[in-house]
Amino acid sequence: MTDFDAVIIGAGVVGLAIGRKLSIEGKSVAVIEEQDTFGTITSSRNSGVIHAGVYYDKGSLKAKFCPEGNRRIYEYCEKYNVPHLNTGKFIVATSNDEIEKLISIYEKAIDAGVEGIKRVTKDYVNEHEPLVDCVEALYVPTTGIVDQNALMRSYIGEIEDSGSNVVFNSQFIKATRNENVFEIVIATSVEETKIKSGILINASGLYAEKNAKKLDFLDNSFIPKTYLAKGNYFETGKDLKIRHLIYPIPNEASLGLHLGLDLGMQVRFGPDVEWVDDIDYKVNPNRLDAFYNDIKKYLPHFDKSLLKPGYSGIRPKLKNKGEGKSDFLIQGSEMHSIKGMVNLFGIESPGLTSSLVIADYVYELIA
Repeated sequence: MTDFDAVIIGAGVVGLAIGRKLSIEGKSVAVIEEQDTFGTITSSRNSGVIHAGVYYDKGSLKAKFCPEGNRRIYEYCEKYNVPHLNTGKFIVATSNDEIEKLISIYEKAIDAGVEGIKRVTKDYVNEHEPLVDCVEALYVPTTGIVDQNALMRSYIGEIEDSGSNVVFNSQFIKATRNENVFEIVIATSVEETKIKSGILINASGLYAEKNAKKLDFLDNSFIPKTYLAKGNYFETGKDLKIRHLIYPIPNEASLGLHLGLDLGMQVRFGPDVEWVDDIDYKVNPNRLDAFYNDIKKYLPHFDKSLLKPGYSGIRPKLKNKGEGKSDFLIQGSEMHSIKGMVNLFGIESPGLTSSLVIADYVYELIA
């Protein structure tokens, strides 16, 4: 006998999307979360962007999931009245030296099936965004923004409507396995509890490596090292009358210091990349000059005095600084031979955009 068909560690956007998928497929699910609410570690500490799937290497899970995820998120938000906006975005080359990289991004996006992307001139950009300076750009019409907290609340609503649960203030302690049943120990402020499940999914983001090491039936050779790439944001608190997201040419670790918008059209900038050893969400105000120097490349008349430290998030990377791009790693029994067990490592952007598709993928792994 089991207490649940499935237990999911982590109530971030991906853990909740998986919980939603399994719940609506008729499984009894418990999503356990150490924090006192959902999405506080990574899922609410990002740009809230609905990505189109432009940047990802052919054959990667990111390239596979993101374009379909883009379409699915818009459909979901429309159906369930989740606040969102299809802003579109410009990826801008600010010098002739960057045009070759821009063309490479364009070709990669076409291969990935990104809809509507096109190369545009400086004049085209200036017709739509007079404050932006560039030599050439890509226009990506399917990029947008979403209220990520409202999206996660909607996922939770579907989980609960299906008769399953999201349990907060519940720390994952360890799991053992006995005759195809996972025996999972969780701790609350009051006591430790053991629950049994036929399926165990580790969707704990930054802590996926740490939690995988608490599975005594999983060989450590299947547990990759996680590197921490902090992304800081600076905010303006102003509507600058810019209506598209503006992205520079990306680097190996991030999509660059872009101009983002919230649903109230207030402008913010970030994330940058700060490789760190520990989880710390303080934004160092001394990074302001570096932010400004990047911003003025595509927004030359921007008023530096508008910048104020905002918030930060941390990306779980499977490759360290200088080692190249990091992909998702989703391990089912076809990799580690443990029926009913799925570990998700390195789930960063575009995890939010891809959340519904990742959930379908995980469901197929355990179905």
